[in-house]
Amino acid sequence: MIQFTTTQQDALDAGGSVFMLGAVSTGKTAVLHHKLLSLLQHGEPAYTILTLTAERGHEASFLEYIHNTDAGSYTDLNIITYNWMAQEMVTLFWPILARDAGFADPHRPPTLLSYDLAQLLMWKIITPMLDEGAFNDLRLRPQQIVSQLLDTLNRAALNGLTVAEAMARQRHSWIGEADRVRHLNDAETAVTHFRAHCLQNSLLDLSLIVTVFDRHLLKHPQFSRYFSERYRHLLVDNIEEQTPAGQNLITQMMDSMETTTIAYDAGGGYKRFMAADPTGANRFYTACDYAFTFDTSFVTPAPLWALSNRIENGLLNTTLPMEGADEAILDVVHGRYRRDMVAALIPTLAALIHQGTPPDKIAIITPYLDGAMQYNLTQELQAAGLPCYFLRRRSSPRDEPRIRTWLTWLALTHPDWGVQPSVYDVAEALTLSMDDIDPARASLLTRHWYDITSGRLLLSKDLPQTVRERLPNSVLERADILRDWLLNAESLPLSHFLHTLFTELLSRPDFHAEPDLAGAAVCDWLVRAAGRLELTADGLQLGGNTPIGQTFIESIYQGIVTSNPPHLGDPPDPDGIMISTIYGYLLANKTVQVQVWLDAAATGWWDIPNQPLSNAFVLAQSWPDGKVWTTDDDFRIRNQLLSRLVRGLNGRCSHSIILANSDFDRRGLRQDGVLWRTIMNKE
Repeated sequence: MIQFTTTQQDALDAGGSVFMLGAVSTGKTAVLHHKLLSLLQHGEPAYTILTLTAERGHEASFLEYIHNTDAGSYTDLNIITYNWMAQEMVTLFWPILARDAGFADPHRPPTLLSYDLAQLLMWKIITPMLDEGAFNDLRLRPQQIVSQLLDTLNRAALNGLTVAEAMARQRHSWIGEADRVRHLNDAETAVTHFRAHCLQNSLLDLSLIVTVFDRHLLKHPQFSRYFSERYRHLLVDNIEEQTPAGQNLITQMMDSMETTTIAYDAGGGYKRFMAADPTGANRFYTACDYAFTFDTSFVTPAPLWALSNRIENGLLNTTLPMEGADEAILDVVHGRYRRDMVAALIPTLAALIHQGTPPDKIAIITPYLDGAMQYNLTQELQAAGLPCYFLRRRSSPRDEPRIRTWLTWLALTHPDWGVQPSVYDVAEALTLSMDDIDPARASLLTRHWYDITSGRLLLSKDLPQTVRERLPNSVLERADILRDWLLNAESLPLSHFLHTLFTELLSRPDFHAEPDLAGAAVCDWLVRAAGRLELTADGLQLGGNTPIGQTFIESIYQGIVTSNPPHLGDPPDPDGIMISTIYGYLLANKTVQVQVWLDAAATGWWDIPNQPLSNAFVLAQSWPDGKVWTTDDDFRIRNQLLSRLVRGLNGRCSHSIILANSDFDRRGLRQDGVLWRTIMNKE
């Protein structure tokens, strides 16, 4: 039986509304788990309980806790994030919302735009604008412009701002060069056109879902009646990661709830870039009937808190106790270059595991995880026999060679689409499509087999004899099979083509002797992405297979970002060492024994994203209207964020930290970042 502390037990016994404040790993979520279990065990129907989490995936801990008990039926439990609940409710209540929300055809059912599809629509809007000179001299790639425009829409909605208010706030807060104002005017034109297109075609992206839910549905009497008659108990985890829109919902629901229990991680708010409002969440402390402060850490030893204090003292000029901070640092690994740093780290990790630390209790955490670092870590860890997996939240599919392979065959099947693969693209695709052809032979075959002028593939019998003699007959035979298959697949719909390319051809034993797990993952992702595009083609005004296919290929080549990247290679080993970016690790809410702070001397620990078209802090509801953005604000926020990140990391570590740094960064510049200097300063 679980033994709760006095504070935990008091919070469990309290009725009405309860607010729990404390650092990470002080037992607040455990109270929520047991509160949910207690309600079920005392006969409360699961249907009447709503649990709001801050991140998708966090519901697993609640379900696992309930599953391991005799709670009875809990299939009707609703454990969900605010964004997903808003989407479900707007879809459910669409008939009574659409007209008042401004949709041109309220009788037309809504089409949901995933983040991938929202990017496609924004691409269509800004492409002619770019051709006409919009965003001129802005040092951003087109994909970055697209993502920042969508960020502006989402942040405005989640902070209760209209599009016009959000753009005006950014313009009025800017006191730098005049070109920025011109770029913001272009941004307002683009997001206004995007919103108009959605309203005209009944498209629901995240920003419109939140706007409709927060401004129209939340105030509707039928919705209020539905919620008050269904739900009687509300549990909220990580209220500090909720947006103002989510907090509005919680505020309204509390009045009709029999019980409300809210957990607040002091020092949290890692999703501020996604409109989280930790300051606004403070109001629940006084709004609740009872407030409890949790100050007993079940995970973090004293030296790690002392290390957090040392860093906070250096960043924020506080005077917190920091005695014993050096004991939190297990080892310091150094290298002249990043590859040397990684090479030096591997023996330390191997020794740690040999001494009894399980691999899944080690996390390598880095401010950025570029392709070179991923490759370097993978190669070194595999060579040492150390299992690992990457925790990825978003990725650009064009960076994945196997996805480029599928697109290459798709483009060659449809030369009229105007997408012409390079010789390198075709050679790479051959290497990944057949087991026994190396890059050199693939390059040789491609130079003669692929007619880049016409975009057609030749028969192997038409190749020069000197080429045929240097290639195995099995390779030439499969090249002909592949060519014939592509010629006969031209009429297939996009998703069907992608599916059958793998199931009928590339997964065959003569192409891949062993099961191609990476290919299956890519096939699944591509088919799902293509299917979503086909379902929304009318709303995006893409008529027919050709514009759908062209849009699909071009969007990936242009750098579209997906929040659901496929797992390539062998399936991730859940018992391996986790490799993650800082925010990915924090939002996963995983606790380990030992953390490796990779590139500890890099400026990336202190940096904030360069987003000239979408300043997350200016768009926050708590930002004073009319206040200008200054270098002092920038410096202050960087220091605050780094201090919070360190506390969040240490709060999820039960033993110690390994620091790994290199003299030079990926660009060859000497590193001496703020985090490193602050740790080394022991005064």
